Amino acid sequence: MGDMTASKLYFLSLMTLSYIVGELTHFLINTTSRDVARGVEFGEKSCFVNASFAHDEDKEIFECPESKNETHCETEKHCYWEYSGLGIQYQVLAGPAFILVFIFSAVFLAVLSDWLYDKLSRTIMLSVGTATFSTACLLMGLASSYWQLVILRMMIAAGLSVCRPVSGGLIAELFSASSRGVANGIFSWGVYYGYGLAFVFGIYITKADVLGYGWRAPYVLAALPGLVLAILLATTVKDPRQKDTEEKNQSSRDGRAYVRTLAKSFLSPSMLILLVAAFFRHTAGYCWAYNTRLFFQFYYPEFDIGLWTFCASVFGGSFGVFAGGFFSDRLVKSLGLPSRLWLLSACTIIAAPLAVGTLYFPPPGAFGCLILYYFFAETWFA
Repeated sequence: MGDMTASKLYFLSLMTLSYIVGELTHFLINTTSRDVARGVEFGEKSCFVNASFAHDEDKEIFECPESKNETHCETEKHCYWEYSGLGIQYQVLAGPAFILVFIFSAVFLAVLSDWLYDKLSRTIMLSVGTATFSTACLLMGLASSYWQLVILRMMIAAGLSVCRPVSGGLIAELFSASSRGVANGIFSWGVYYGYGLAFVFGIYITKADVLGYGWRAPYVLAALPGLVLAILLATTVKDPRQKDTEEKNQSSRDGRAYVRTLAKSFLSPSMLILLVAAFFRHTAGYCWAYNTRLFFQFYYPEFDIGLWTFCASVFGGSFGVFAGGFFSDRLVKSLGLPSRLWLLSACTIIAAPLAVGTLYFPPPGAFGCLILYYFFAETWFA
């Protein structure tokens, strides 16, 4: 912990806060999808109950969600036909529009990192990335068409793809091996705080109807801290780049050697197994993350999930990462490097039935399962 100086902690704080804002902009569409769909008019429509309709509690009335078409829905006085936030257009906006750009942008930056190493400050790269996803988020709050949302969502992905690789490299040079794990752990909390805050912003700020802007207000308010952080990253911290030798510069430009090394590492059996595991894990994870509020809105419309989801993400996810790193480090000392995978496998097996419980049990029991699921599943990042 000896190298945890005030200046380095300040630098780490800026990177972590930038990551939190980035993940907030990433997942905000999940928590505002129904309001955005109704404001911009896209996706599927469904039949909903008019909450202001007064009826005799002793008299049985028609269940509005059972209606499958507009004509039938509107024959019932207590029902109305409106956009649901579901459908293929929402799934494209939440998933492929973000993921495809994020993947290719991240790979592009990783491959070019050696060539950019001595040409561009990484703090400037991080600042530009933060400004990009913040500006795109702000503009989403002003969007008036579906395709504007798609393009801006792609911009958020491009900006956010800078954060993790660039910040990881900066942390590796800022902190020694003795404190690097703690620094990485603090930075990794960004995804959990960002995801949790998306529910706070998307649900409560939308309900507050700030200045009459409804769902648009959380997008604007979420973007403003990112713009401030982008300025601070560009003006108050410097890239701690170490002095390179001529040999380092020469090897970084040897494209063929770089490609051979990359291919050799990527095609190793352990890397391929991890890649397949990550594919399935993140497919399930993003399917849940992009549809969490829609799931509970459909099956448990009266239950307020905002603070429950925030707590599940922050406490379950954050402590899961910490526990995974803590226990895996100790297992490695006594059982060797493969024990990290043993711990990961055991925690994944334990997490699986908890994921089922999240879908099976009604809230708040579902959130008890979700907190425990995050605790075990997020050891993956250790």
